[in-house]
Amino acid sequence: MVLNVIIEILVILSISIILGEIVEQLKFPSVIGYLIAGLLIGPFILNIMQNSAGLQTLSSLSLFFIIFLLGIEMKTESVIKYIKPSVKMTITSFILPLLLSVAIAAPLFHFGLRSDFIVSLAIAVPSISIISILIMRYRLERDPKGITIVGSVVITDVLAFLLLGLAYKTAFNAILIVIYFIIFLIIFLNVDKILNRSKKTLRNRLKKSGKLLKSEHFGYATIIIIGLFVGGISQLIGVNYIIGVFFAGLIIHEGLIGRTLFQKVRRTLKRMNDGFFIPLFFGIAGVEVSSFHSLEAIIPAIILIALAVITFSILLNFFFSKRIMKIKTREWRIKISAVINGRGAVGIAIATIALQIGVISDLAYSVVILATIIISITATSLLRGS
Repeated sequence: MVLNVIIEILVILSISIILGEIVEQLKFPSVIGYLIAGLLIGPFILNIMQNSAGLQTLSSLSLFFIIFLLGIEMKTESVIKYIKPSVKMTITSFILPLLLSVAIAAPLFHFGLRSDFIVSLAIAVPSISIISILIMRYRLERDPKGITIVGSVVITDVLAFLLLGLAYKTAFNAILIVIYFIIFLIIFLNVDKILNRSKKTLRNRLKKSGKLLKSEHFGYATIIIIGLFVGGISQLIGVNYIIGVFFAGLIIHEGLIGRTLFQKVRRTLKRMNDGFFIPLFFGIAGVEVSSFHSLEAIIPAIILIALAVITFSILLNFFFSKRIMKIKTREWRIKISAVINGRGAVGIAIATIALQIGVISDLAYSVVILATIIISITATSLLRGS
């Protein structure tokens, strides 16, 4: 069992890194190479490797560190500052594309009303995972444009999980999720406020705490525990753990824990993500797609809905980014439109939850994954040479 996991990691990571480097040389984002690697070695093409519980665990762990770093790179007050344009971007990047996706999915797939909606939801929702990678790649994590995008995606992803709850839970349970999340958000904002008010005192106490807190492993462990704890609470109330992990990262910033520890944590997480977690996560996503033969009859329909959604969303964001985000140059409007249309972990997570509870079929699940990969490849291709 242990040997099988080691071999799976070795194969996925090696091929993902190689193909990622090749597409980087061709001036495409390396994420495209990672996704193609998964399709190549998975059931879709060569069937060298299949999805397993072990790979799912590794995928969740990888996503934890990817999203946690994004939160650490930002500040709560920056996200709040740009909340208005973020809400507006949610309409153009998610709400309108979702309506289009629903209108196309029903006549194309005939999975049933509820399944068609969940498939459409998973395809239309931008994912904080791939978008966070692109934002950090283009150093937008502290830029108003990047902060607006992340704020929009956080709103979008929370809304998507709430809509998923409405699709398969009772109205009462769905309302409970909304209430729980509002309470979670209020508690988070107050805790963050209290910590920021007393950050000087906290830093001084950390400095005076002696040898115990001077050991780097203690600081790292404490920070990761905070991420796991907040992520666990988020999962418990019905909003996926990655939303909680992002909020946990917002708590950890330079002013709170000190510049030295912050820089060490940030640098270490970035190296781990770039060299291990990011290629592994997107490689596994490609492996999750079913065989080509099982999807052959509906592949044209998958391509059609994927290209329709991404084209519509890119055009919307290209035209409205000038008004909402005050971006004047054509180059930056194209780049922003491509970044905000990244699809990945959130859509896959929504499909996975629906599959596990029996709301959608294996075929519908594969449709979601293949469509999100097509959309991500199409969107990130616009960033070629950037």
